[in-house]
Amino acid sequence: MVALLTTLDGSLTLESDRYGETYRSRHGALTEARHVFLGASGVASLLRERGHANVLEVGFGTGLNFLVTAAAAVAAGASLGYAAVEREPLPAGVLRGLRYEELLAPSPLPAELAAWVEGLGLPLARGTYRFASGRVRLELTVGEAREAVAGLAGGFDAVYLDPFSPRANPDAWEEGFLARLVGALGPGGRLVSYSVSGEVRRRLAAAGALVRKEPGPPGGKRESLVAERPS
Repeated sequence: MVALLTTLDGSLTLESDRYGETYRSRHGALTEARHVFLGASGVASLLRERGHANVLEVGFGTGLNFLVTAAAAVAAGASLGYAAVEREPLPAGVLRGLRYEELLAPSPLPAELAAWVEGLGLPLARGTYRFASGRVRLELTVGEAREAVAGLAGGFDAVYLDPFSPRANPDAWEEGFLARLVGALGPGGRLVSYSVSGEVRRRLAAAGALVRKEPGPPGGKRESLVAERPS
């Protein structure tokens, strides 16, 4: 079960009874998505300056990271390839209850995404499902992240590592899996996350990434994580 929660920047998120955690930061769901994921990853700059970007997200959740990134692509007249992994996709009714249509107006993407999920029907069997809107392409893989990532070709500009915490979802932060995520990046690509756990940073460094802490989102956690694959 999930409960609706208003975060400090006025945007909504969900709290999971099963994991005892929220999908996005209580300090500001939209602020975190834009600052930690779209901004610190370098994707916002790539969309503006290069005109395209390829992103992998672990933990699709409410879809906010995707919607914020897709809206930035549309605003820049850029193309976006977005691969995401989610074990338990949320129903369309829950997505609509987050009011992302209002939050990201005038973008049509939140309504289009909810309609697409509704058309798929739940529960979804394991597999990959494709959504497209203009120059935005989403491939959503339903299943275990380790299996899904193992089958990806790689060369991503960014990895958004956004599952529940290492305490609640340890498999998504396991050493071998983090090494796969670093390997999925192209040269100069960045993995970003809200978690700055010392163990997570050590595991990413052991996989060859250049790991650093960056300032966290305004009003939120003091620091966020960037792990860059050397060029």
